[in-house]
Amino acid sequence: MKKKSGSCQCGNLKYEIDGENLGLGICYCTECQKLSSGIATYSLVIKRSSFKLLSGTLKQWERSSDNGNRNIGNFCPECGNRIYHENPETPDIIRVKAGKLEDGSKLEPDMHIWLRSAPSWVKVPEGAMAYQTQPSVEKIVKYINELRAKKQS
Repeated sequence: MKKKSGSCQCGNLKYEIDGENLGLGICYCTECQKLSSGIATYSLVIKRSSFKLLSGTLKQWERSSDNGNRNIGNFCPECGNRIYHENPETPDIIRVKAGKLEDGSKLEPDMHIWLRSAPSWVKVPEGAMAYQTQPSVEKIVKYINELRAKKQS
């Protein structure tokens, strides 16, 4: 993946990602619907070491996710825009909100989770990972590793 840049809505936080795209997912859970004020969030899964904050300071907010895991949101203290989520179970991986990237709309998702909360008209492309609820961290990591192997072959 080539280097990508992003920012929050007010421009206080600027960042870049320089590393491998481990996967791109859409989450339809009710918490993500609240976060996005829409039907889902769109997240790029990357290694934490690939993320570099160029300006501003992140603030954190923590909650339990629908499956009971801890979910830590990192956001701009000025405009409130969520930049990424992290899970203490996978400390080396973060989920960056892809809509904040300069070219985020060009990225095609390969994971769809919490489909039981999605509108009935949502159609998952053939070959994409699809779960009605939250898959285990192990299943996501396994899928990411399979995607990596496919991309390298």
